Amino acid sequence: MRQLDGPYLSSFCMELSLCLKAGISLTEGLFMLSQDETDKDLKEMLAGLYNKMDAGTSLEEALSEAGCFPKYLIDMIEIGSRTGRLESVLKALSAYYTRQVQITRSIKNAVVYPFVLMCMLLLVIGVLITKVLPIFNDVFKELGAEMSPLAISIMNFGSGVTKYAAVILAVIVAIAIIAIFISAVPSLSLKFVNFWNKFTSNRKLAKKIASARFANGMAMTLASGLDTDESLDMVERITENPAMLGRIAKCRELMESGELFVDAISKSEIFNSMYCRMLSIGFKTGTADQVMDEIARRSEEEVDENIESVINKVEPTLVIIMSLIVGLILLSVMLPLMSIMTTIG
Repeated sequence: MRQLDGPYLSSFCMELSLCLKAGISLTEGLFMLSQDETDKDLKEMLAGLYNKMDAGTSLEEALSEAGCFPKYLIDMIEIGSRTGRLESVLKALSAYYTRQVQITRSIKNAVVYPFVLMCMLLLVIGVLITKVLPIFNDVFKELGAEMSPLAISIMNFGSGVTKYAAVILAVIVAIAIIAIFISAVPSLSLKFVNFWNKFTSNRKLAKKIASARFANGMAMTLASGLDTDESLDMVERITENPAMLGRIAKCRELMESGELFVDAISKSEIFNSMYCRMLSIGFKTGTADQVMDEIARRSEEEVDENIESVINKVEPTLVIIMSLIVGLILLSVMLPLMSIMTTIG
């Protein structure tokens, strides 16, 4: 079965948390969900989860064997089960996937208009290069002159694009088909994500997302009474960002050499200096789990702000670039033509 999407994962986690809150066991809850489900594939999946749990399998093992749940969800549920905070973990996961859906929707909505605008501008540029410039070239020849070298180069580029249009279109279609195939196969999607993370793991946005996940996991494990070593072990398992894994390993080495947890966190650059100061006060006052939760909330807000900032920059940047290209093409033709007309006049 394919990987489940964000809206269903959010609903699934919330329904299970409500069952636990009402005193209903997870096994009974899964049975109720399977009975109410109308989609054939989802109903079969839920029934399989119920049968496995009824046979004594843990929830995280059943979800893992189903093959359609993300690793992050499974590992977080395992942390919740081991720490006795499964209800709160499920509720937090529901909010997490709801937020991911909202971010994805906002990105799509923000990208649609710039994408349409880009297509229209590219169409205008294509018409200018392939249709208008050759006409101006004929006019210049009739006047016994030539277009500027820039205009001629642009026209020749357009001629080349027109000549190999079929090949370019075939390449674009092939790339689209490969992208669709990769997204449809979970194992290939995971490999692509891991490959992409090697190039993006040190970027600011990726680091903030990884820090927010780290803080979320630490907040739950510390609140359950686990010590920092056990908490690091469990949080490391839900970390996918390669750079963050390296920072956690460095933090562990510093702690083994005698450094305090907060000092190790600071020196390994998991959090910035402000968050480290907050964490230091949290450990001194016995509220480390609450401070971690606050750090996670602030980190997620910073992620939202960064995404919104990037989106807001795309549209004006695109308009400016395309306008400059169109203006450059027109000026490369109109200025020499105006000079000729002035001479003739």
